[in-house]
Amino acid sequence: MVLEKAIRLVDLVAEGVETLSALATASGMSRSTTHRLLATLVEHNYLLLEGKKYGLGYRLLELGEAKRRNLNFLDALRPVLNKYATLTNDTIHLAVLDGKDIVLLDRVFGDRQLRINSFPGLRNTAYMTAVGKVLIGNLPQKQWQTFIDKIPADYPRTAEDIMADFKNAQRNNVAIDIDECNFGTCGVASSFQVNDRLRVACSINGATVYFSNNRLQELGAVAKRMAIELRATLDGQMPNVEFDTKAVISAR
Repeated sequence: MVLEKAIRLVDLVAEGVETLSALATASGMSRSTTHRLLATLVEHNYLLLEGKKYGLGYRLLELGEAKRRNLNFLDALRPVLNKYATLTNDTIHLAVLDGKDIVLLDRVFGDRQLRINSFPGLRNTAYMTAVGKVLIGNLPQKQWQTFIDKIPADYPRTAEDIMADFKNAQRNNVAIDIDECNFGTCGVASSFQVNDRLRVACSINGATVYFSNNRLQELGAVAKRMAIELRATLDGQMPNVEFDTKAVISAR
């Protein structure tokens, strides 16, 4: 389809492929077809042409801002994210499922020397992340297999392990990842319902070096409390969330 080809070109430009010849090669399309589609994308401001190099157009920025306005609940949740980043010293993420991937909606850094290289809009394979696992675990069990159809041969966990992670997430609304999404990083996540259509995961993430002595497992309770507080915030409530500070203090 023409639309799919045009979207592929936008994705390639976003990945850093900039010239007509390189885009034609990477997309597998003829030079003439590539040029025609690029011209249409430039005409409608989805791409820019500067000299002989293509870049992302401002129309995408406009659409991104429109999408953010549709996610206006994020502004209400930011104080809670800041609170938990300060409390744990770790990076806090909010994420949603998008197909078989997760997409980060928001990120607040904690006060760590080593930080995860993450940003709103970042996409990762869902089953490789704590946020993805906890969101998948809240889906009907008959859908779980579709998320793990293509596991790399060198992946550190088996399909059976990942299905067990989904089952635990279904039971406890908590999931973890250790050296799965990126080597040397880990996270623990819980989730909450925003509305009838949208469920969001919240997570505590960081370099694995900061999560020794079973701290990741201990922080599961903290992640669950964060999810409860985020949901309560959307309801306009101010819950009195009591903490067992053992896991939090051991992180600092």
